[in-house]
Amino acid sequence: MATTTAANRLGLLLLAVVATTAAPAVGAAPAAAAATPPFRRVYAFGDSFTDTGNTHSTTGPYSFGYVSSPPYGATFFHRSTNRYSDGRLVVDFLAETLALPTYLPPYLSSNSNSNSSTTAVGVNFAVAGATAIEHDFFARNNLSIDVTPQSIMTQLDWFDAHLRSAGTGERVADALFWVGEIGANDYAYTVVARDTIPPKLVRTMAVQRVTAFVEVCTHCSVLHDVAIVVVVVHLC
Repeated sequence: MATTTAANRLGLLLLAVVATTAAPAVGAAPAAAAATPPFRRVYAFGDSFTDTGNTHSTTGPYSFGYVSSPPYGATFFHRSTNRYSDGRLVVDFLAETLALPTYLPPYLSSNSNSNSSTTAVGVNFAVAGATAIEHDFFARNNLSIDVTPQSIMTQLDWFDAHLRSAGTGERVADALFWVGEIGANDYAYTVVARDTIPPKLVRTMAVQRVTAFVEVCTHCSVLHDVAIVVVVVHLC
């Protein structure tokens, strides 16, 4: 019950933010958005529900190569963009609603690793197959298939490296921290070993990791002396 309550509290953050930002309809074109959007950039985290291309890189998992071929991307971009969808993701609609000039570039792409203008909209750190719990936990219990060794804390490390390399401390002030779906892959690992790792333990650990993630983001707010908003979209 305690675990469920904690997860629900995290999920309710989304409702609070949506109510206060008063954003236009999700499908609205960028030009039709408010003159002064509540956020000028987004830092996104999560798994395949949010990933806009991090798995299609030299360091990403090779087993997701199929996402680079049709029908992925067929209905909107009319080509594969390495999104796990035939069109846009929720985070893409978010970028449109906030009237960002471009969609969020994936962190592992050459664009987001440079100081190009594309990073002005933020960066997407989400990676397909990512877990809430660190990869080493599953490896120690012989549950790793070594496809995606990144967890949400890995993504937080990427975010820290991005800020340090780009010198973007001031950018945090008007940014939205978007935490997409995370946790489903943790449960997937336990399907083959329920007797080894009880699902209840995985639920508890996953909530703890996401809570720790939010706390680190809060520390980031204190460090830069600004107010930031963290949206936890979904926690399994």
